[in-house]
Parts: sequence; C-alpha cells; structure tokens
Amino acid sequence: MKKRAVSPVIATVLLIALVTAAAAIVFLVVIPMLRPGATPYFVATPASSSVNGTHRSISIEIEARGGDLIFDGVTCETVTPLEVSNVGAAIAENAKITVIIKGTFAIGTEYTFTFTFTSGDSTFEKVLDHKA
Repeated sequence: MKKRAVSPVIATVLLIALVTAAAAIVFLVVIPMLRPGATPYFVATPASSSVNGTHRSISIEIEARGGDLIFDGVTCETVTPLEVSNVGAAIAENAKITVIIKGTFAIGTEYTFTFTFTSGDSTFEKVLDHKA
C-alpha cells in the first residue's frame, strides 16, 4: 500500500486558514480585554442655583471616556434629591450630558454625591463632593 502526504496546495490553504483564524481570535477576544473600560469624567465645575426659597439645583456635566455609559442615577448621603434629570440616559464615548439635581441643599454645606453608571455588563459608582 502506498502512503501519500497532503498536497502542497492543500497544505498551504490549511496553513493560511489556521493563521487567519488565530488572527481573528486575537482581534476579537484579546484586544478588547486589553482596552480600558468606560469611565465617567465630571468635566464642568458643579454650579448651584436657587429654584425657590427652599430648593436648589446643582448642575453637573459628565463625559464618557473609553466607551459608552448609561447614567443610572445619583444618591446623596445627607439629602434625598427631589428630582434628577437624565436618569437612564446613554452617554456615547466622548459625548457629554448635563445632570441637574434638585433638592433641599443648604448654601455652604458640603455634599457627597454617588453617581451610578452601567457600561456593558458592569455597574460602577463614581463619587463627587460638592459645596452648595
């Protein structure tokens, strides 16, 4: 019985297919893992203004860097915000949104806000201190 090897043409095609598959795996799996995740940046200095005698609004501009984000909401340790704008808003990479928080904030008091964001399957928080 005669043993035969794979022809050079078929061997070349198989080798090219193997290299292409390996390159696709690196491009689709490994490269995204090396890229840093999305991060929110507070790009504008928070400003507060009076809404009426007892309520103030705080305006904060947020930019998404490194990927897309969804703004899930904000909490404050000492005051429950009465109204928060843009909850559930998607922030595209390098885009900005303005979040307005209305509440009973006392002038001159330091407040700590905890912003919650979602990026892909991850949920994370970012803290901002602000003096009304």
